[in-house]
Amino acid sequence: MHERNFPLAAKGKAKETVRWHLGWWDVIHALEGTRRPIQWSKSSVIFTTHEYQPLVLARHFPTSRQFVLPSPPSVISSPLSYDPPSILSISPTNEWLFGFFPGKGTAGIGCLWRKGNQLDNWAVREYWSFPAGAGVVTAAWTSAHREWIVSEAGTSSRLPPLGPLTPVASPLLLLVTQSHQIHICYLPPFVPSLKITRATLLQPTDPLHPPTDSEQPGKIGGDRICTNAAIGLCYRDPTILVAMRSRLMPSQSSSQSPQAPMDLGISLDMSQPTLPSDTSLLAEWELWGEEPTISLCEVRLEHRPAVPPVMTRPLGPLCRPSAQLVDLVFFCPPPAPVTASPTKPGPGQEAHTLYLAATFLDSGDYTSLPKSEIVSYKFTARDASSPLGTSYWVLKDETKRSCETKVPCFLISSVGRGGLLAGFLDARGLLPRWKQGSKEITSGAIEVLKFPDLTVNEEWDSVPIRSHVDHGNIDVPVSVALSPNESLLCSLSSHLLGSHASVQVLPRRVSGGLVSVTASHLPGDLSRQLVAAIRARYCPSDVVHALSMPTLPLEIAVNTLCNALAIMEADSYGLSEIWTSELLGVATEVYRSRAQQLDRGPEKDLCGSRWETAHDVVSLAACCGAFDACQEGDAYDLDAVWQLIGMSGWVIELVERLFRECVLVGDNPAAPPSTSKDPDLPQALSLDNPIFLHLVHPYALSRVQTALAHVRRFRDHVGKLAAKGENSHIAKDVLMDITDCSGVDLQPLGSLLSEILQDCKALDPQELRRSLALCSPAPPLKSHVRKAIDKILGSKAIDRARLFIKPSDLIDGVARVSVTEPAPRTNKGKDVDVVNKGLLVPRQPGNVCLRCGGRSEFAIESAAGAQNSLRWQTWQRTWRLKCVCGGQWAHVPSMMSIE
Repeated sequence: MHERNFPLAAKGKAKETVRWHLGWWDVIHALEGTRRPIQWSKSSVIFTTHEYQPLVLARHFPTSRQFVLPSPPSVISSPLSYDPPSILSISPTNEWLFGFFPGKGTAGIGCLWRKGNQLDNWAVREYWSFPAGAGVVTAAWTSAHREWIVSEAGTSSRLPPLGPLTPVASPLLLLVTQSHQIHICYLPPFVPSLKITRATLLQPTDPLHPPTDSEQPGKIGGDRICTNAAIGLCYRDPTILVAMRSRLMPSQSSSQSPQAPMDLGISLDMSQPTLPSDTSLLAEWELWGEEPTISLCEVRLEHRPAVPPVMTRPLGPLCRPSAQLVDLVFFCPPPAPVTASPTKPGPGQEAHTLYLAATFLDSGDYTSLPKSEIVSYKFTARDASSPLGTSYWVLKDETKRSCETKVPCFLISSVGRGGLLAGFLDARGLLPRWKQGSKEITSGAIEVLKFPDLTVNEEWDSVPIRSHVDHGNIDVPVSVALSPNESLLCSLSSHLLGSHASVQVLPRRVSGGLVSVTASHLPGDLSRQLVAAIRARYCPSDVVHALSMPTLPLEIAVNTLCNALAIMEADSYGLSEIWTSELLGVATEVYRSRAQQLDRGPEKDLCGSRWETAHDVVSLAACCGAFDACQEGDAYDLDAVWQLIGMSGWVIELVERLFRECVLVGDNPAAPPSTSKDPDLPQALSLDNPIFLHLVHPYALSRVQTALAHVRRFRDHVGKLAAKGENSHIAKDVLMDITDCSGVDLQPLGSLLSEILQDCKALDPQELRRSLALCSPAPPLKSHVRKAIDKILGSKAIDRARLFIKPSDLIDGVARVSVTEPAPRTNKGKDVDVVNKGLLVPRQPGNVCLRCGGRSEFAIESAAGAQNSLRWQTWQRTWRLKCVCGGQWAHVPSMMSIE
């Protein structure tokens, strides 16, 4: 694998240089069928399989939270009879997952899982068997789902549905089997079982004799087994193109054999031949193996009466002899956006074009690096003037690219980059010195290839492939999957050499001859990915991962959030506030992730304060929604009185915390900024404190005003009622204590906040947008912060004594008197439900948010029936799938298990 070179001129201790060389054995596993499948879902969960056991493993990125999917009952009852799944496929809607368990000398099992409310809640929905020799080779999904794209100009648009449309809302699962059949699986609404339609891919459709699993068309003295396949889907097109590579194997069930059976009897005729000739053995040996062609078949789905649901038509094969197929990938270029003149298509707009890319390796005599080439085939749809009965897809062009010095290790299509992502391995390289302690090397590069000429796209840079190295052996990426927003790539190496999973950075745009990572073009590139993720309701964790790296300047992260907000405001048709909470949720994840990865220092504290402020704003919006749901005119649903009391207490506590900071700053008008090195000066004495975002941005301040107005009306409504029982008395007294004994007066506070809100709406929109991205007042808005603080301190809305000293501090403080410094409250806020702001029961099962870390026990389905208020239950159901910050739920067996 490697050799050592010693320079002759080295004196004293030899300067050792260790090199690695790529050999045929490093890439041959790509031809032996040892690839582990991998899928990266839209919820940022990476699905793969166990190396040796029939299990599906899942891992959330970037939290590394792991779980195992339940296996079908037949696999659980006999795990030794099945191999790990060879096929995994996630649906575009992120709701379904298909896996195929090959059998060990028995029938294989196909399994369909369905996702629940939590990220790690998957249940087996359907499972069925596949006969031996008819297992699944590849899978694809088609549905009415439409992807979002954002142009460089910032315009958002949706692509048409990929693949044929169906009359039902549920997606279709397309399977290609080893027996050269296509299975169309669908689960219509309100139907208990899965429906499967089959058709052969080697013969035209025969409506009178539909195929069965036992049929194996294409036998030529042996079993013709499909070993590699790809399914090509086109936008707004009902016709599918299937490409297959087959292998001819000796028949396992045929009673005839080219060789005569051995006669164990002893004959007296010595002239009888005893062995077949060497010529017949050689001819039979050359008959088996991989076929030199790629078979093609077009499939059309029909939903008309008296017409077969699946129509197939085989096409002429593609010949590629003396080479072994490694990768087979389809790519459909997305149609250009509709312009003002739709009758004149833009340049390169080909809505009915499909490209097929294939990688071939030729190991020769296994004494040198395999020869490799990439071939692309261009297919175009038939013209409307073509006669009926001809093929729909027509081969128009074929392009070859030979790889002399590098070996391609993977191909994957990328819609966002308009071509192929190709990984190329170097033939040799340097190993890290053992003193460095590094176990990673650069083993190749990832490039973007253009269609149809397969040349490198100069608009995108080339990024290195980082591989794990151990004892001179490097990991070769075998299976790859794109992240939800195509900003990262996860790769798996073969388990024969020690399987490792790694996350690779993908090429970014090149601006002005400079790589976008170091240019100002990066915020625009990442902001467009963020906008597309928010509009599509995808998890933006792959984009957030790049923004939360400590090596990336904080200013770039802020500019990215600001640009994303500007794009959404300009393309929201006056409804920008519907996306503001979504962007605040992303900002929560960005700043919290940076704070977790940074060491102790000012930036860590700043990011911590910013994400908490952003989380407070979205929590206020959720509280306003809860009060609105339970409001009946000027009255409120008293069946949810305790839940509303808990929210009222949280709102009052937040406003008191804001006003305490106002008092501290107001009492020190000449206080220096937060960069002061005076250890005795509190951090709160700065006007750029993130909590003052509630006094600057209209979205945040309006939520504070609305929430306090709800609390005041709720207090007045409960105060006028006569308590009829002990529980009513307690609830009324608790609410009066929360509101009347607080440090704020709710009556004059409404008009005061309305006046400040009017001043906020007159501020510069650009500075307001940047303040929202900062989750803190922008520097030019400090004068407005000072003006708002002066108005608050000059009013009668605050009681300073009650604001800083609580009755509980006077009663319970004596028991905590100590001559030593009190211990910090490390569990502050962790015992409060992130949704309903109530107290958590320690040993109660519940959910944890993977974005903000908040916990909730009422978001689980079993708690839905525990409430008496129907209005509260209706509002509660809105948070079954996500947290108030927009993060995803994960189940935990006990609240004490989260620290």
